[in-house]
Amino acid sequence: MNLEAFLTQTLVGLYTGSFYWLLTLGLTLIFGVTRIVNFAHASFFVLGSYLMYTFYIYTNNFILSLSAATITTGLIGVIFEITLIRRVYKIEEMYQLLLTLGIALTLNESQKLIWGTSPKYINMPELISSGVSIGYTNISYYSIAVISIGLILFIIIHIVINKTLWGLKIRAVWRDNIMAQALKINPYLIYTTVFFIGIALAGFGGALMIILHPVGPGVGDHLIIYAFIIVVIASLGNITGAYITSLLIGVISSLATWLAPEIDIVIIYLITIIILLLRPGGLFGER
Repeated sequence: MNLEAFLTQTLVGLYTGSFYWLLTLGLTLIFGVTRIVNFAHASFFVLGSYLMYTFYIYTNNFILSLSAATITTGLIGVIFEITLIRRVYKIEEMYQLLLTLGIALTLNESQKLIWGTSPKYINMPELISSGVSIGYTNISYYSIAVISIGLILFIIIHIVINKTLWGLKIRAVWRDNIMAQALKINPYLIYTTVFFIGIALAGFGGALMIILHPVGPGVGDHLIIYAFIIVVIASLGNITGAYITSLLIGVISSLATWLAPEIDIVIIYLITIIILLLRPGGLFGER
């Protein structure tokens, strides 16, 4: 086995896995608090890419466009949460799935109408276009930034949820909604806030993705499959598990593409099936 190629593919996998993490973080956070399985989450991720493209065209400012795309995506998510999703919190899961699927289809078709069907991309800023050598492998500053951002966000979310008063309120709603209301905690305010953060994180990930990966129709369909593979393997609602699983899936996919490109996707599905057979609650869930 070529050690240099192995190291390169591992770094590529960590980079890819960090994008999966940016996608699944919001999905996991939203499910953990609201118990809504959001099939539209990947569509918001792609929306973040399109918004980044639009803002960058008009401002030519990377940081400003990234911030605007992230916040705008989060606000659009809040509009859907307040007007539609809030109405299905207490009804059967099937209606929740149908609603979020309908939102996904609406977003996908709206994106085609607004941005067309041709792939969109933006040029990488010069500041992050170069890179460094690690042994015999070159890694771009952009890849290092994406991997680092994923780790930083994991640490921040972990601290916020476990070490702050707001995090205590989230965990109260998470564990026992009725008791939380008895303690004068407004669950719908928590739901809306978490929904904004979760969707904004998806938009942030999408905005970062378009720098190297053109976005177009159908991208969200691929991403949502990987997102649900990750959250199911990790255990629904488990943030630490989602982070570790995202990186593992990224690395496994990258190595599989290198070693067995004919069956790389099959390998991921096979791993998912085996894990669900052995641990139906996920790797990080209860037995």
